[in-house]
Amino acid sequence: MRKCVLILLIAFSCAGLHSCAEGAPGVSQEAPELLKAVPSDALCVGLFGRLDHGMEQMIDSLSALRSLDYGKLSRSRAAIALCDIGSVCPLLIIEAGKAGADTLESVRSLLDMADTLKLGAALLELDTHDALLLSESSTVITIARRHVASESSILDAPDFPLVLDVLTGADAIVLRNRGANRLQRAGFGPLSPKTVAAFVRDAAEWTVLSGGRLWPVCPDSDRYFTNFIASVPEAPSKFAASFPEGAVAVVDLPVGELKEWRSAYEGWLDARIELESYQKRLDVLKKSAGKDPLNWEKELGVKEVSCVMMPEGTLNMVRTAKSVSSDGVQVNPYKGFVRALYGSLFNPADSCCVRSGVWLISGERALLDSLKLGGGRPSSWPAAAKVVAWSEDNQINWTKENIKIWNSNR
Repeated sequence: MRKCVLILLIAFSCAGLHSCAEGAPGVSQEAPELLKAVPSDALCVGLFGRLDHGMEQMIDSLSALRSLDYGKLSRSRAAIALCDIGSVCPLLIIEAGKAGADTLESVRSLLDMADTLKLGAALLELDTHDALLLSESSTVITIARRHVASESSILDAPDFPLVLDVLTGADAIVLRNRGANRLQRAGFGPLSPKTVAAFVRDAAEWTVLSGGRLWPVCPDSDRYFTNFIASVPEAPSKFAASFPEGAVAVVDLPVGELKEWRSAYEGWLDARIELESYQKRLDVLKKSAGKDPLNWEKELGVKEVSCVMMPEGTLNMVRTAKSVSSDGVQVNPYKGFVRALYGSLFNPADSCCVRSGVWLISGERALLDSLKLGGGRPSSWPAAAKVVAWSEDNQINWTKENIKIWNSNR
């Protein structure tokens, strides 16, 4: 489960990625019945055609739930919820035959094993099927029982009907974004876990991971970062040809039409009541540098902006409209401009800069002095995209068609 959630966090920490309305399968279906046994405040839920497939993805190898012999039920449909009871605890919900039918021998056997191991367990009747519930915590079982009795479940959670619209019947993991900090405490490159979780929380309401693709889900509101990114067009990415040697993580934002991109970005800030503070930061830089950052952006003709995380520090790379000969590493007269214009992901330690063709690169002098470009492009880097998020383990391409997760292969 840690791996699946980390992929989700990388996706959102990098770019916020996808709107619920674009690129999703668009196939509505009846809500899977097992969701009726998932507590309404669950942090995450996985839906699987086979229990054993779900166990591999969402149950820690040290969990007592792995010691049970599920027999034929290992091939049954299942939902696996992660519930917060002070600590995060899994809840297995296994389809166990038609409601009212005789209890299967494997169900009785599991109930006996659960009792021996002092695990929480219950057999509940849903509309058309029985459901066997198992958890390491009897408290989680009690909560689930209460929800089923009151006919309240995750199906009643805010905006969850939008999640159903992107489910296709394939295996899927659904993350409640506001619970991301409880599920995964890893950072991303130099970004702290707190920073990553805060961004994930506000980027969308839910995220669906299925078939190697991501569908962030949120209402139609300008305050979500996903909707901002969805509103701007796909644009050419030239970053791969200048991929820095030694990079451990990259966030690449092809800008496309600069005026349109800037208008959408400022609309998002305005919806979040952050536009005024953004404008104040630009005014401060204008006074200190003697140059308006917005005019600097226009004069360069910015085409692409990348944050490159290296073991020794972070670089900002800005692709400009014209190629310029390098004069070597220089003091950066426009320190702080990239971060102020494109967000806190970008490196504030940009005291120096250097030109390399169309790229304006800023960071600390020691890092720029040792920088080598063109050090091996990932094979799956797209020629055009809205966002590309790359790490040494995974790459996420958001093109106009969809968001695809790749295994990184340099």
